[in-house]
Formats: sequence, structure tokens, C-alpha cells
Amino acid sequence: MQFKASTDYGMRAILYLAAQGTTCSSKDIAQDMSIPRDYLIQLAQLLRNAGLIEARPGKHGGYRLAKEPSDITVLQIMSALEEDAKASTRAKRSSRKGGAMVQGVKQTYQLIEESFDAYLDSLTIEMLLESVKNGDNRRTFLAERLEDEGKRLAQTA
Repeated sequence: MQFKASTDYGMRAILYLAAQGTTCSSKDIAQDMSIPRDYLIQLAQLLRNAGLIEARPGKHGGYRLAKEPSDITVLQIMSALEEDAKASTRAKRSSRKGGAMVQGVKQTYQLIEESFDAYLDSLTIEMLLESVKNGDNRRTFLAERLEDEGKRLAQTA
């Protein structure tokens, strides 16, 4: 799966802030994470509007997480950076006409989106950083997350 540049850069910025655990300048984030600084500032505004980061003005200002890493999910970050595109796609999709077969395909596609969203919403920034820090086997980590999310979804159904 390939992320859009905005999602990739926004995810890197959030992970960086979580790993640093303090206020970081846009210059440091941009330089350390290979993000064009002007683009980072635009993305930071979207992340700030979503309540994921805070901006601190001044000489020793910069950005920091607005929440604990355990309270920020991958889905929240992606939604903050892609909400306009998702709304446009939903509007186009709902305006299309079609017979029963087309409706079945739409429902199947919606199930894919819901599954994707549920899984991404189960991954917190803290989990991802801990997995890397502890050298956990990535496939084991992913399998456990999928199993846990499956159990959670079955209980809410």
C-alpha cells in the first residue's frame, strides 16, 4: 500500500513528535524526517485542527502532541489529512445509479473500507513505537492486532 505524500509526511511528523516526547521545531521535524518544511507547516495545520498536535509560537516554540501517543490512532491521523478527499469520494459514490449487482459491489466495497478503518483505528502511535523499540516481530504484532480487532468487532455486532 502506498500512502499519499500528505499522509506519509503527516504520519512521520506524528511519530517523530511521539518519539521525541517534547516540543519540536518545524525545522527539526522537517530536517530529521525529510519533509519539505513549507508542506509540513500546511499539514501541521490540519493535524492541529483535528486536535492531534499543538502549535507553540515563539523562539522556543514548535509542535507537540496534543494527546498521549496511546490516544492517537493511525485512522485519526489519516482522517485529519484526507477528510476532504474522502467526503468528495463518498458524494460521488452515493450519486451513482445502479442495479442490484452494482449495489452488491458498493456494499462489498463499503465493507472493505469499514474493515480497513477498524484496523487502523485499533493501532495507536504508542503501540507502533513500542513494537519497533522492543524489536517485536512485525508479523506477530500485526496478527495479534487483527485477532484483537476481530474479537472486538464480533462483540459489537
